[in-house]
Amino acid sequence: MARKAEPVDRGLASSTRRKTCVAQATTGTTSEELALTIAEPEETEGVHPPAPHAELDKLIGRFNGLKVMTVDAVAARRLLAINTGNRRVNQRRIAQLAAQLRQGHFENTGEPIIVSDEGILNNGQHRLLAIIEADAAVEMDIRFGIPRRAFVKTDTGAARSGADVLSIRGVSGSAQIAMALRLLIAYERGLPEHLRDYITNDEINRAYDRWSDIGEAVAKVQVYRFHPQIRSTPLYATTFLAMRAPRAARVDDWLHVLATGLEAHREHPAYVLRERLLRGVGSDLGTRERQLVRFALMIKSWNMFRQDEEVPMREFRWSNTGRDPEPFPRVTGARLN
Repeated sequence: MARKAEPVDRGLASSTRRKTCVAQATTGTTSEELALTIAEPEETEGVHPPAPHAELDKLIGRFNGLKVMTVDAVAARRLLAINTGNRRVNQRRIAQLAAQLRQGHFENTGEPIIVSDEGILNNGQHRLLAIIEADAAVEMDIRFGIPRRAFVKTDTGAARSGADVLSIRGVSGSAQIAMALRLLIAYERGLPEHLRDYITNDEINRAYDRWSDIGEAVAKVQVYRFHPQIRSTPLYATTFLAMRAPRAARVDDWLHVLATGLEAHREHPAYVLRERLLRGVGSDLGTRERQLVRFALMIKSWNMFRQDEEVPMREFRWSNTGRDPEPFPRVTGARLN
């Protein structure tokens, strides 16, 4: 015989473990513990009310309008208690936002946390979870009273890319520069471990402030008519690093051989690199792994070239797997500060 459901407050009950856990959350609960319960359906016996919050309790489900508030971990937990239907949590996104908060780079962009007229969180779960993770307190816009049905239309516009941010700044070649900066940020953090890091538009924008001469490197590469197998983001990044290393005046000679194959013998590092790339090295790998291998080979080629070394084709390789894994190479003497 079916049991009659007990009435519960709208927006505070749920058929998921996440909602129960959030509602019972205490100041000792981490954002990961809250987030891990997002998509684990499980019947519950009941839902405890969240810890009260004097200011928010007067607004949720009652107020229609915008409030600018300081949101700390306590307020974030109160808002997450009404997060009764949202998309899956992206842990990488939470970690990135938490890092911004800790480093003081987070800004109120005017994009609000949204609470519906039914007292349900429509938008903002990642920012709220990041506040808990970082134990931060920041000013945020919170929009109350939006129809719950508007949830399906939230965040459906075209996302602004790193290239868009640079283009708005008036940077020529913004697409190539943004991709090169993304790879250079991962290189600075450490490859291959950080190959798949989520890198924000803000980080790309700040990297351009540090490394604005990346535009010179991209322009230098574009002087030559490279084969599509060779012209790539790793080439822009390697050229940039080489231009910041000792004997940078030789970059043009390296690029010339790499582009043309002329005036070089068979064991010339740029000629050997050219042949390996034209043969489709890494073509059996995924996009990022292929990019990693090509970046490593380009760096090795430049390091050998600047030291007047030669290398037989059969010995020119790089792999971080198998019997003899190699660490990712670094451009000798390149300055990133």
